[in-house]
Amino acid sequence: MVEISLARQCILFHGLVEEDIRRLIALGTEQTYHKGDVLVTQGSHEGKVFVLLEGMVEVQVNAGETARPVVALGPGQLIGEITLVDGGPHSATVVVTQTPTRVLAFERDALLALCEAHPRMGYRLMRNIAADLGFKVRHHNLSMV
Repeated sequence: MVEISLARQCILFHGLVEEDIRRLIALGTEQTYHKGDVLVTQGSHEGKVFVLLEGMVEVQVNAGETARPVVALGPGQLIGEITLVDGGPHSATVVVTQTPTRVLAFERDALLALCEAHPRMGYRLMRNIAADLGFKVRHHNLSMV
């Protein structure tokens, strides 16, 4: 099981009380991946959200026949959060670049049900996701300059 101290370092868990952190950890499934494994495929409707606990991944966007690296993500960051918010397909492919890479995986529907059952926690989770998306957009915009 994921340790509370490790979870607190992840953006999804910021500002949550310990009871909510435990509830969220219990909802997820801890998984380990190896270099070259694909976590998410662009265009797929897998409906999963991942919290990166350990290791590194590369986010790639397919441009025709080639995959273009967009950003590297490390511990504490989210993968698949756009799908959580809008229910659409994954917008990028995410490939593991470091062994081991550990994640806490959540099913979209289960996470949304938890947010509805516990509105305060749901509000905090959605704020954390919005902050993460804002950070990523800002980083992307600055890289374009």
